[in-house]
Amino acid sequence: MSNASIITTKGRNIILNRAYTETADLSATLYLPITQIQIGINNQTPNIADTSLSTPVPIEDGTTCDDGSNTLTGSSGGDNSTDNTTTYKEGGGNSDVTAQNLIANDTNVSKIWTIADLDTDGNDASATQYTAIWFYIKDATALAKFKTSGTCLEVKIGNDDTDYYSVTKEASDLSTGWNWITDSGVLNTWTESGTVAGDLDTFIIEVTTNNATDEFVAGDVIYDLLRQWELSDTIIDIETDYPTFDYTNNEVTIRAKLSTIKANGFDINGLNWTNEDTIPLMADEDTFNAESKGSTDELIFETRNRIL
Repeated sequence: MSNASIITTKGRNIILNRAYTETADLSATLYLPITQIQIGINNQTPNIADTSLSTPVPIEDGTTCDDGSNTLTGSSGGDNSTDNTTTYKEGGGNSDVTAQNLIANDTNVSKIWTIADLDTDGNDASATQYTAIWFYIKDATALAKFKTSGTCLEVKIGNDDTDYYSVTKEASDLSTGWNWITDSGVLNTWTESGTVAGDLDTFIIEVTTNNATDEFVAGDVIYDLLRQWELSDTIIDIETDYPTFDYTNNEVTIRAKLSTIKANGFDINGLNWTNEDTIPLMADEDTFNAESKGSTDELIFETRNRIL
């Protein structure tokens, strides 16, 4: 059920352009029709000026660099991770049911966990793809241990522990439960430290706590699923036989379906309808009550636009 829905400024531009441009006029720019859908999480109230969802997410599998079944080596205030087969995230086409408990000891405020060679049991990262991990915080007690001011979480991907791309989060960016940790751009637009060159096979999670004595036991803080995707992985076509037109009520209906193998692991609360221009234009934006998408779910999204 949609809580808020709007045709954006770009959507109105498409409607006007296609209605009043003669296709024979080769000098005119004819916008392409609306043919695809994107979905997102944590979407805000739609605004006519919006050009993208707040947090678009991959629909297709993309590439899994680490599926969360491999032990991360602890250092500084971090101990080696342990398997968690109760609290984990599905997605990316993976069949494993394992995440990693990030165990922290009482020796340092800096808690570090590392996979030194992603290619051993997964895939090296690509600098030109979008990248994210799932990061779980059990409750308010665990969250309160994260450094209150400034960076408390940093995810690093590079060719070693000094040359890497990273994304950072503050405590105010995090919440209890699962957090989707990413940045808006592809990996090589993340903050670069040192000079990144060669294989991107080193993966590091670093948590800074308020006190050196702050500890995490199994289940307090969990990591799962380092994955990458391309822009094309965030888009699917509308259903065959759509759009449909009701010329009596001046209404058009568009529909798309997420099958059981698409977009798993996300609490989806936003969608948009786009065209296929060189830079796709977001025509419609919808925000609704979040729907949890798992491998047993099939979701159908339908939007009706009417000219009054």
